[in-house]
Amino acid sequence: MRTRLGLPLALLLAAAVPLRADDRAAALAVVEEAIKAHGGAEALAKTQTVVRKLAGQMTVAGKDVLFAEEYTAQLPDRWRVEAELRPGDQKLRILIVVNGDKGWQSTGGPVTEMTPERLKEVREDGYARWLSTLLPLKKDSSFELALLPEQKVNDEPAVGVKVSRKGHGDVALYFDKKTRLLVKVARQVEEAGQSLAGDAVYSGYKDFDGVKLPTRVVQSLDGKKKVEITEAAYKFPRKIDEATFAKP
Repeated sequence: MRTRLGLPLALLLAAAVPLRADDRAAALAVVEEAIKAHGGAEALAKTQTVVRKLAGQMTVAGKDVLFAEEYTAQLPDRWRVEAELRPGDQKLRILIVVNGDKGWQSTGGPVTEMTPERLKEVREDGYARWLSTLLPLKKDSSFELALLPEQKVNDEPAVGVKVSRKGHGDVALYFDKKTRLLVKVARQVEEAGQSLAGDAVYSGYKDFDGVKLPTRVVQSLDGKKKVEITEAAYKFPRKIDEATFAKP
């Protein structure tokens, strides 16, 4: 009985492995095409150390509020966000700093250390940003890649790739079918103990020192627009001062 049951099972497992390998290969081929579309691996490598300045508006308590932000990062696990919100004539400063397994934040008041739960939420944001630089998917075989059904993004067909890795939630990357530029990142977002469907849609691509990057982004939670970035600029310093990621 063991032989009769084991043989079909072994055949099924043997048949399944090539299918998974083929699926990964197809997904990786999409990623490689996207790397070329964004300027190539050498150019994209610069995005691991980046300073990004942006402006736009976000929804706060049901109202649209103008904001400006400077984001400085050494990916995958060190970054600093300084944002200024302008509700009416007021100005509200927001600060978020993550340095490995430590994190601090301030919303117009004193700086406090992040709770483990909050740090995990914020680190998942950084993980998704890191994946959007694309190179880790090609270099690290620990990522599981699979093709997703096509969907329309910015009214154009887009090819999807699901990225899975132990210890992290799944992230879906969608690339314009013609240009192969990254046009959408979707994942489950943990916020204040709730799991919400989050996505960011990219457009307005421009060349920054040989890398094609978006200047317009719309971020949504559960289908409701929360942030709209209307302008963005990027710089790629060779080195960032260690104090940038120290406790504020």
